Amino acid sequence: MAVEAKEECFAQKPFKLDKLSIASPNMLVRTSSQNDDPKFECRDGWRLFFTKEFECRNATETHIYNVFTSTWSTLDELDNSLPNRHVFKTRYGKRIAYEYEDGEDLLPDIPRPEHPLECYGSTVYGDYLYTFGDLSISEEFGGDRRFFCEIFRIHLKGMGHEYISRPLLHNSDRRFDYSIVVVAERVFFIGGQGFDQLVDLVEIPVFNLKTLSWSTVNTKPDRCSKSVQNYPEARVSPSCLVIDTPNGQEIVIAGGNGKFDNCTDIWALNLLTYEWRFINVIEEINLMIMRVAQSHPHCMYIYGTTGHFEIYRMWLQIPRLETMCLEAISHYRLYKLPETDLIRFRVPPRFFEELKK
Repeated sequence: MAVEAKEECFAQKPFKLDKLSIASPNMLVRTSSQNDDPKFECRDGWRLFFTKEFECRNATETHIYNVFTSTWSTLDELDNSLPNRHVFKTRYGKRIAYEYEDGEDLLPDIPRPEHPLECYGSTVYGDYLYTFGDLSISEEFGGDRRFFCEIFRIHLKGMGHEYISRPLLHNSDRRFDYSIVVVAERVFFIGGQGFDQLVDLVEIPVFNLKTLSWSTVNTKPDRCSKSVQNYPEARVSPSCLVIDTPNGQEIVIAGGNGKFDNCTDIWALNLLTYEWRFINVIEEINLMIMRVAQSHPHCMYIYGTTGHFEIYRMWLQIPRLETMCLEAISHYRLYKLPETDLIRFRVPPRFFEELKK
């Protein structure tokens, strides 16, 4: 049986950007500044989920892109479904979704006046769902910097909700439009802007969910950077994820909006040395929105828009040999062949279950 041939050679190199798709359902394209971006996540290593809330219709749509077969589908076309979800709302209508297992009690309804004003991130730690609103920084306490944030937490076992802290209203710097990164019990506040300028990435506030206390991380420049600068450019709403490396965990940031243009550079912050590491610049495109998700140990997917929808992929380290073999099967579309032919091509039988997903 003839196999459809591809002209380009199959190769996987770290930090090389590969375009996967520019065709997508219309619902994924950002049509106005008032529309929230789809929630972006990767499951099972190959499937990218794009879930969008339609406030006016009180509806949710989920579209799936299968990286292995380069095909689109909807959630209704799959045998399995997303986990159960409970949705909270901020006072300004933004939705915060918490996924839970079957059999859990219904979560408490929150009176609308008690909802968080705004939410730039949320996480589940222990029995609580935490949300993070405007951040304030004050030097009114004997010269020491103090951090305050509208942190709201909801007890997921039905025991109610509470504020942990509120932002200062006077004599403080305000920060909003930041991104949060959660590593174990620590929450990092990345980027953002005050009322008159963007906030740099030299000093990063950190909130500890275990002790409910604040600290500061003073980052170090990239000493080997080939970039124009050795710190990431100040930006609002960067996309972030956490990866494991031989040198410890790192926070990867990508995209965001800079002072004059959209940011298309990618950096990593080592959580042992707190040193920045320049990774790459996406020179081929200038995405208006960039969102990232991780699959496998070190594969980062990027989606964004330039007026139309685009999906890219980048390996942050050399993938395992087994992963490279599966990627080669995908690249040459060998998954279309019957198992007898796959065995003849010496494809390991233990790959077959993966090919059926």
